[in-house]
Amino acid sequence: MNFIDIHTHSYYQDPEVTLLLNTFPEETDKTDLPVLLSMGLHPWHINENHWEDLVETIRQSASTNPRVAAIGETGLDKTIACPASVQEKVFLSQLRVAETFRKPVVIHCVRSYSEMLALRKKSDQQIPWIFHWFNADEQIARELIRKNCYLSFGHMLFSNKSKAFRVFKTIPPETVFFETDDAGYTIRQVYEQAALLRNMQVTDLKKKIIDNFTRCFQR
Repeated sequence: MNFIDIHTHSYYQDPEVTLLLNTFPEETDKTDLPVLLSMGLHPWHINENHWEDLVETIRQSASTNPRVAAIGETGLDKTIACPASVQEKVFLSQLRVAETFRKPVVIHCVRSYSEMLALRKKSDQQIPWIFHWFNADEQIARELIRKNCYLSFGHMLFSNKSKAFRVFKTIPPETVFFETDDAGYTIRQVYEQAALLRNMQVTDLKKKIIDNFTRCFQR
């Protein structure tokens, strides 16, 4: 019964961990690694004049590479220079890829939860969205959950001043995942902290997350 690391930028080998390794479309060296992959055009990497070819690469990979299990990370970020209108256009193009191939979407969201909720409602998509590094308030969490979204938690669970720390203890475990991202904690440490906050055994939490993974990825 494996731990599941739903979002990491670093490939590592551990027989007790199932990885969803984040990749960008130009990272062709990662596409043959023996793990599940998410592939997406991150808003930080958008070139306003050359993004369409990269989205086409994502489409081709989603079509031909069975390891590509999710699209992303992709999303919106208000802290960068790329115009919001361009970010949204690129994001929506990747949502169409996800819809075509029925793959979950790993979401990057920085100061854009209201916009994401509006897009989720407008798109009326049924495929799951996974908000990586979720760190918003309980109201937003519950609205996303009602729209068939999952919330992924990592290093913020170790900070009792974070919104993620407070929200995690209040939402159903059927709606969560855990991640390492690139924050320096192992996935075991994240699970142990999460189990402590929920007053659960790690083995029971692992079962919940495996059920979530099976439901979300239809595996």
